[in-house]
Amino acid sequence: MFLIVGQGNPGAQYARTKHNVGFWVLDRLSSDFRNKGNALVAEIKFQRASGEWISGLLVKPTTFYNATGEAVAPLARYYKVPPERILVVHDELDLPPGQLRFKAGGSNAGNYGLESLTAHLGTRDFHRLRIGIGKPPSPEAGAGWVLSGFHPEVVPIMDKVISTAAEAARLWATEGLEAAQKKYNSLKIDVA
Repeated sequence: MFLIVGQGNPGAQYARTKHNVGFWVLDRLSSDFRNKGNALVAEIKFQRASGEWISGLLVKPTTFYNATGEAVAPLARYYKVPPERILVVHDELDLPPGQLRFKAGGSNAGNYGLESLTAHLGTRDFHRLRIGIGKPPSPEAGAGWVLSGFHPEVVPIMDKVISTAAEAARLWATEGLEAAQKKYNSLKIDVA
């Protein structure tokens, strides 16, 4: 069993913001989400290269980005999913648009959603799929930056990134973190 968690904010006013790229990735993997506790959840199965099927859940918290852990921790406990089988898909200021990176554990780097997950899971050892959104024009503009949409020039790149991230999440679920890192961590996506 695995959990793939998309970070984002519920509501139409946030749907196309940079902070919601985690939701966008999950929407590429399924459209069959149902309410379950503090989240929208979709059951999903992926086939491994060996032919074996593996089951998991796609999770879009409805608790808002900064309270992600309140939705995810109860599901992880109920389904007995260990931290290394939890992948959190989120926006990343330290990567430019067109890049994504897998990471295991480590610092939350000021991401309040990751801090919420760490507090509620009791560990930082969950995996992350970081999707580059680029830096704001100034540090003070961070909140406005993540809650705004992408510049029209960047939209085609992000469309490719989101599709690629969905494929990458599937590989993580079926073949593990190392295989996903090897294939996707050095990838640079553009529209050419």
